[in-house]
Amino acid sequence: MRFSVGGDSHGPAMYGLVEGLPAGFQVSIDEIDKNLQRRQRGYGRGKRMGLEHDRAIVKSGLWKGLTTGAPVLIEIANLAPRSEMEMRSLPRPGHADYAAWTKYRLDDLTVYAERSSARWTAALVSIGSIASQMLLKLGIEIVGSVVAIGKVHCSIPESVCVVARDASPVYCHDPLASCEMVAEIEKAIDRGDTLGGIFAVSAFGLPPGIGGYGELFERLDSKIGRYFMAIPSVKGVFVGNSDVSLPGSQYHDPFTVSDGRVARRSNNAGGVEGGISNGQPVVVVASVKPIPTLGNGIDSVNLKNMNVEKTPYVRSDVTAVPAASVVGESMLGLLLLESILEKYGNDNFDLLKGRLENESLPCWNDGLGEKHHR
Repeated sequence: MRFSVGGDSHGPAMYGLVEGLPAGFQVSIDEIDKNLQRRQRGYGRGKRMGLEHDRAIVKSGLWKGLTTGAPVLIEIANLAPRSEMEMRSLPRPGHADYAAWTKYRLDDLTVYAERSSARWTAALVSIGSIASQMLLKLGIEIVGSVVAIGKVHCSIPESVCVVARDASPVYCHDPLASCEMVAEIEKAIDRGDTLGGIFAVSAFGLPPGIGGYGELFERLDSKIGRYFMAIPSVKGVFVGNSDVSLPGSQYHDPFTVSDGRVARRSNNAGGVEGGISNGQPVVVVASVKPIPTLGNGIDSVNLKNMNVEKTPYVRSDVTAVPAASVVGESMLGLLLLESILEKYGNDNFDLLKGRLENESLPCWNDGLGEKHHR
């Protein structure tokens, strides 16, 4: 399975393309649109989200709502006009402006905002929603939650109440922390500042044995690092418990037996060991930097005359951590589905489901390893 996104932030549309999906799966466009709307909301979002009305338009790959095995292409129309018309030569610290100019050498920094803008994540969420729908039919649920904005933090939960999370204006499962996060955002608005934070995304129900250590990017955790770092503004990713100050005796997850099956007493590994899922929930924690466009500006250098100037305000968010959590759900869905298809095949969805459901847990004396003991 492969996926990619295209389009310019202020072009006619954004496009999401996913190849290698199994045939015969009924896709809910309403569910895609629901996730697109979640991405647009969240306290601290900017004016552009009031101008856009994201809806998925499927251009190819479905027949009577069913996947056909052909590439699925989804279009998300752009409605918001560009907020600045003049050529820009003043780079914003923290944005791609300056670094991209040194590489591509086109003398208008607005060009680089078209691709480095987080607008393309709308296309990612559209195709990621299809992946999440497939995973849910396979018994795997993906849920994200904001666990920090600015200096306000709460704990990463073992499970997330989706109703409580969706009732929060910042998509936080903890009602008290949610209120404090809103207050933190309001203070930043008053200062003309922006805020970063942390979100966590968990996958429940993933069977053990997904991923592998045969080659570097077959590893589930290496895929997580690779794909999550592609999300705009994500600066760090951790799988499981990030408190590595704990000694091994407290960090590693002891084995036990529950109902005649192997179980664990904790999940500090975040569901992945040796690059392979171990049957515990997969937990991914991502750090998101503050938005680089500040209401009060920040010192920069005008590339036309080398004068030090304050950056101007360009229509932007105060924080995008809630939206990033929705993008994280889609990214985890895509990479987990990719790994499952690598193991079980991608011909037909019902066949895939049957293979996954019929695979029994390994037994030490099942005879498969017999010849290695002679």
